[in-house]
Amino acid sequence: MPSVESVIQEAIEQKIFPSTACAVLLGGRVKYQGLFGKPDPESDVATTSATIYDLASLTKPISTSTLALIALEEGKLTLETPLTRFFPEAKHHTGVLVKHLLTHTSGLPAWRALYKNADSRDAVIQAALATPRTRPPAQGYTYSDLGYILMGAILERVYEQSQAELFKKKIAEPLGLQSSGYCPPAEWRERIAPTGHSENRPGKTIRGEVHDENAYAMNGVAGHAGLFSTLEDLIRYTRMVLSGGRPLLSYYSIQLLLTPQAQTGNAAPSMHTLGLFAHPNPLLPRGDLFPPRCVGHSGFTGTVMLFDPQIEMAVILLTNHVYYAREKDAYLDHRRRILNALAAQVGEV
Repeated sequence: MPSVESVIQEAIEQKIFPSTACAVLLGGRVKYQGLFGKPDPESDVATTSATIYDLASLTKPISTSTLALIALEEGKLTLETPLTRFFPEAKHHTGVLVKHLLTHTSGLPAWRALYKNADSRDAVIQAALATPRTRPPAQGYTYSDLGYILMGAILERVYEQSQAELFKKKIAEPLGLQSSGYCPPAEWRERIAPTGHSENRPGKTIRGEVHDENAYAMNGVAGHAGLFSTLEDLIRYTRMVLSGGRPLLSYYSIQLLLTPQAQTGNAAPSMHTLGLFAHPNPLLPRGDLFPPRCVGHSGFTGTVMLFDPQIEMAVILLTNHVYYAREKDAYLDHRRRILNALAAQVGEV
């Protein structure tokens, strides 16, 4: 894929990101894999399929939504379960259901700098819980980190285990993910792509700590961010999705992950599945050529996962963009160009 490689090399030379690991899957088979740059520009170690990236908001679908679907199948909760069942003190959130949190239709705002006034995991959860909604539930769509913070907290109360442990036992181990999880252990450190420019660690190069400020205040384990993984592990995860869920989920659960579920008013579901951006959501990272039927997600650190269920296609794009800067304009331009180049090759690979 010379066009893909030229765009990525240009981005590396222009310091849009130091490294990239990407893949295209068709029918569960890896049809293209690309590894570029050096995760740490201060080192001579090249990117490999085992380089570990901070996934940022890819945590939402891969950990939180997947665990929620498992909980549905195990009869631990339903999409109609109210938030107040787990947090009865939050009477101001009466009417907010699990499905609203998963589809960003709860009415909670997009983001708040909770870490500025909350210095522990429980304090961040309580601060999220205390945040007023901007509208009634199911009356509009607002992509909300706060909703997924609370969804992660619900899962922990359902199972009486931390989300890190839940991810390990219910997702990583069944799928054979060898280098995926929260709070990476010291032995993974040399393989971790560093990041930087986190607002609560200014001027610091970050390696093995979550970049997201609220997740960092939660000791690195959260429903909205905190997961680390590799290209080879995400290939396993996307194969699970493309193969109808086995061995992790049922076919019907995967349909909830791959089809729009966000119900607002009387309109047909759109904007979001139970974990992924869907058309016509402007946040859907599909470039110009991948069709509107695609669903996917992105992460602030420079990560993307995209599915076209109709042709059993998946794209994985991992970068450590925030090593150089938080600003997104140049990165988003190159991301669109990379996705277009990948899309142009789908019929040929």
